[in-house]
Parts: sequence; C-alpha cells; structure tokens
Amino acid sequence: MWARIQRRARLTGSVAPSSVRLADELASLAAGFDQVIELGAGSGAVTRALTHVVSPDRLEAVELQIRLVTILRETYPHVEVTHGTADFALDRFNMAGATAVVSSLPFRSLPADVKQLTVQSVLRFLVASPSSRLIQFTYGLREPFLAPPGFEWRRIKWVMSNLPPACIWILSKLADEVAVATEKPHDPNRS
Repeated sequence: MWARIQRRARLTGSVAPSSVRLADELASLAAGFDQVIELGAGSGAVTRALTHVVSPDRLEAVELQIRLVTILRETYPHVEVTHGTADFALDRFNMAGATAVVSSLPFRSLPADVKQLTVQSVLRFLVASPSSRLIQFTYGLREPFLAPPGFEWRRIKWVMSNLPPACIWILSKLADEVAVATEKPHDPNRS
C-alpha cells in the first residue's frame, strides 16, 4: 500500500486531493475570465469549484491519467475533459479572450523534460494572450518555477486549512515596455 501511495504522489504531486477551501480559492481567482482551462484536473476537486464560477461550456479540464479522465467525464458530463499532457492541451487550445489557466500540476516534482515542455507551453500561451493568467498553487515558499524576464509571479495567499498548507500564485506576462526616457540620466561630472 505504501508503494502505491508513493507512486501516486510522484504522478499527482500529492497524496490527497485539494481541499474544498483551496479549490474554492483557486476557482474564485478564475471568475470573470472568458474561458478556463484546468491543468492536472485529477479527481475533480478543483473542477467542481470551477463549475460554480464558470459555465461548463467555457471550461476545459485536462488530465493525463486515463482512470481519472473517466471519472471526470462521468462526474462532469458538460465539461470538456481532455486526456493528455498540459503542453499538448495548451498548444492546441482555441483562445477566445482572456483565459484563466488553473493548474494543480506539481512543477517541483515533474521530470525535468516534462517540466521544461510544460513551462514553455505556459509561457507561449501567456505571450499569445497577455490578458490570460496562470493560477497555480504550491506547497513550498518559492514560486512554482522561475519566471523569465517579461513575466511576473505574484503570491496571492496561503490556504492553511489545506493538507499540507498551500500557497496560491499568479503568473502573468508583463506589459511590453516602451523605452521612453522622461529625464536625462544624472551626470556625476556636472554640478
């Protein structure tokens, strides 16, 4: 039994589903977006909360494990459930307005190659749709992954009632800056 729990934790990043409180907090951050794509939908704890803030026809849940895909499709028949990887889903997603990408992916424990593919897909997605956001939680003190220049993580809140406590983050693309100098730089040789 312990081997099965460890194997599940490596694949899902957790030994237990997200708490109702964490799921509700994530969903509340997705309210108001034109579309929502959920990465790593798992057993549907966050999916349930998302169906309360977004119409099922504007929600897509993505899950890699076929057993969980089957459960999601049975539980949420009006939600589009995609069996596949996060990078596959993001790269083919049909954007129509601002999209909330709500992720339960365990970035810190993903194999390096999978993490790199997924991060690159997230960044491409945010570049293509600058009004979109990645809403992600982690169990650590640091951001889920390092954001390159042009992107910014914001720590939103801790959900202490989750087991283990979880921190919610939002990743967004920074607005392209126009290099306009309003003042001349200070010249230390001038008085």
